Parts: sequence; C-alpha cells; structure tokens
Amino acid sequence: MMRASIGTLAVLGLRNIHMSAVPTTAYLMTGDRCTGDCAYCGQGRSVAGDHNYLSRVTWPEVREEQLIAALTAHPGAFRRICFQTTASRGVLRQLLLLVPRVRQASGLPVSVSYRVTRDDEADQLFAAGVERIGIAIDCCSESLYSSVRGGRLAESKALVTHLAARYPGRITTHLIIGLGETEREAAELILELRRCGVLVSLFAFTPVARTRMEHRSPPALISYRKLQFLVGVLDAGGGEVLDITYGDGGRIRSFGLSEARMRSMVQEQFMFVTHGCAGCNRPFYTEAPGGIMFNFPSVPGDTAAREINEFIDGLKQDGFVFQDSGDASAAAGNTRVFR
Repeated sequence: MMRASIGTLAVLGLRNIHMSAVPTTAYLMTGDRCTGDCAYCGQGRSVAGDHNYLSRVTWPEVREEQLIAALTAHPGAFRRICFQTTASRGVLRQLLLLVPRVRQASGLPVSVSYRVTRDDEADQLFAAGVERIGIAIDCCSESLYSSVRGGRLAESKALVTHLAARYPGRITTHLIIGLGETEREAAELILELRRCGVLVSLFAFTPVARTRMEHRSPPALISYRKLQFLVGVLDAGGGEVLDITYGDGGRIRSFGLSEARMRSMVQEQFMFVTHGCAGCNRPFYTEAPGGIMFNFPSVPGDTAAREINEFIDGLKQDGFVFQDSGDASAAAGNTRVFR
C-alpha cells in the first residue's frame, strides 16, 4: 500500500469528489510513521490519532497496482509526478522500486521530496529516473529552527547548497512562511538559495489539528505576497533590478522599485500562483476553498486585476516605500542587493 492525495485519486477516477481546481501534478506519498517531529506537521511522531493529513490535504491509501493501472489508463491527466516521503525506515528502497514503475506508466517527469543525507542516495534516485529532488528546509529562522523543526538551519542550508552544486538545476527546497520568522530572514534565505541555483518553493503555514502549532495563525497575506513577488522576480531572472531595504521588525520596506514598475511586473507575470517544479499547482494545499488564497493553482482570470490592486494597496498600508514616493535607501545598512 501507498498513499495519494485525494485530488490525485479523483483525477484518476479512484475517488468521487467535487474539486474547484484539479491538480496538474499527481501527488503520491510513501513511508511509514514519521520519526521526525516537526511542530507544524500532521505526520509528526507526537501527533495523536490518524496521520491521514499533510497540511490541509487527506492522503488515502491506494494499492500500488491500482495506482499504476490508473496512471496508465489516464494519459495526459497530469504534467508531473511528485513523491512525498516520511522520515521512516526503508523509504529510499521503496522510492527506488516505485519511481521507475510510475515513470514508465505515466511517461512524466518525477520529483521526489526526500531528505538526502549522502551523495550516493541522490545518485541512486537520479539513476532510477528522478528529475528533481526536493530537500525541505521549511523554517527560515536559525533561532527557531531547533524548536519547530529540529536540527540547525545552517546544516540544512549546507546540505541543500552542496547538492545544488553537485547536481545543477535539479535541487529544490521548500520554505514555510509563517513559522515565526521575519520577512528579512525569509528574504535573505531565498536570495542565498537562489544564488546557489536552488529552486525555492513557498508554502504558507497552515495550522493542523493535534500538532504543537495547531493554534498559530497563518502568515499575514501582505508578508506572503512580498516574498512571492521576490521569488517571482528571481525565477524570471530579474533579480538585478532589486534593491531591498528592511525596516523595523525585519519587514521588507522597499524593493527599490516604483509603484508603476511593481504593478507592471505582477501584471506581466502573475506571481501569486504556486511556486515549485514545472507543472506543480497544489490546489488548496494551504487554503480553504472560499478563504484567503495564498497560492492560486492557476492565474485567476476573473480576479487577477483585483488581486494586484489589493497587493499594491496592502503594501501602502504596511508602510512600504516605492522608489518614486520616497528614498528607498533611507534605512542605512539594511539593503541587500541581488547581484
């Protein structure tokens, strides 16, 4: 047995549910009870009750043969396969068996979210047909890392950047915004990782029942939007235009751009969609239908203009400084330029 997201099973005709947006990636999960104990994760070893949730999504069990048959019967249903894994014994062996079968059945590129600990593990995964490996960093704050995730941020960064140097263009990481980090901590980590060639995927923190962080709120939308804008500019190769200034509490005070330039950039590339591997849209992974949309699964043609206006208005209410309305370098010593 393995698991798949409920949306994946619905696309494959293995569940009958209504979906406001369909996943464009097939999300699969393998591994037993997780030995990790991240404060925000429903798969953590200290979480009581069932472990059917990862973020807001349920992951029903499915037989491997049933899944393979469904993938074969639904060509073109997805653009990518993505394996999530728990930190449990035998996961690498399971992946090395499953990836070739799933890839053959679907003909799709495969991403794997797995915490590689040795170069030879990555070598084995790539040899098995994996296109990209994602190593989650999650927490952007060194001071919070040990308490919410375990370990040290510096060690996680070193692992991810080492692998990015060894396997250029094939390493992804995930950052969860809203774990208590400052905007500056998140922005500077994003900049550091992108300089090393790491693809950065953003998630908004989602409180999950029975976890240690179940009563914490999601991040402020404007904080998340600023970081989405940053990632969007970097992904488009436009980092050289940014001159980032930070203010009180580590908040991003300016990108060194005019209001008109920022509005134009978001209109040209709507940056509030899901960031991740090509073909990944994670519908409602961190959002409730009808609630705040941190990550849109696709460009919302009917509301995109409104979202852009609300972003610009939110920046103004947050005390953000546009280049044409003030001195963006006023906070001396707080500027980080991407070069």
